[in-house]
Amino acid sequence: MNWMRIRLLAGLMVLCLGTAAYAGDSTPTAWGPVSATFGPCGLSMPAGKLAVGGNLVYGNSNGLWRHDRRLNGNTKATKLNEVFKTRYGIWDGLDIRTATPIYNVHLEKTNTDNRDIYGIGDSTVLLHQRLFNQRAGDPLSVALDFGAVLPTGSVSQHSSDLAGNSSWGAVVGLGGTYFLGANRFDSEVNYAMFTEGAHDYERGDRFRWNLGYAYALTDSWSIGVESTFETYAESRKHGEGQSDASLEWYAGPKVAYKIKPWKTSVGVILKAPVKRWYEGTKAASDDYRVELKLMKTFDLGTLFD
Repeated sequence: MNWMRIRLLAGLMVLCLGTAAYAGDSTPTAWGPVSATFGPCGLSMPAGKLAVGGNLVYGNSNGLWRHDRRLNGNTKATKLNEVFKTRYGIWDGLDIRTATPIYNVHLEKTNTDNRDIYGIGDSTVLLHQRLFNQRAGDPLSVALDFGAVLPTGSVSQHSSDLAGNSSWGAVVGLGGTYFLGANRFDSEVNYAMFTEGAHDYERGDRFRWNLGYAYALTDSWSIGVESTFETYAESRKHGEGQSDASLEWYAGPKVAYKIKPWKTSVGVILKAPVKRWYEGTKAASDDYRVELKLMKTFDLGTLFD
């Protein structure tokens, strides 16, 4: 099943690349990544510009997982999560961005009562420093991310410690973007570490590797594919390991549309699991994900002219 998904995604990539042969003299620019975990990769925000919006993520799962297989169908989960995002260009080549997750998960269990998990997760604040700029003559655009996880997570009997338990953290990452005509290639990696927060719980270190390809059909429409790879190391509770390390790799096709008069961009992506692995028992492992991204840009000017 995994190889079938990989071949399907490879076919979508070839189809998108093949479309590039029909680009005319006027070359439009493809829009950036759509997935919620994606950052801006190698590109910076123009100075004085403020972007506000975020992602809406719907996921559905059926069953409990352990290692790389489904154990049974005793638990079904429906997710409707949001990630509220802002981004501001401080000066040319440097911007700051924030991300705050809001989650709502409904679990239906066969042998016990149903459960609802909801709340606000810990926020991330990152500085994004461009190191190389393709438009200025460099081979590609490259940028460095560095920042902190802030203890904004709600803590209650209904909250998720993994999404945020009012703990601190540190994040560092590196991203790159390359344009070839109407084609756009994005890649980024980042690594996060967390302190112990509420419930005497400490999340394991997180590693993310995102890949994206987009092709601009017109000045407004773009299509492409994205891949999001994420691992968590074992977490700790009361100082003891919880045997819950995990790996999730999802990928799928996307479409994006720019509404230029409104300075707004909308994107949709449908993702399926390529690889899943869980050290312990895992409920709510998404069988598919649908993500919507909406961003609106404002021109606020800059204090650093």
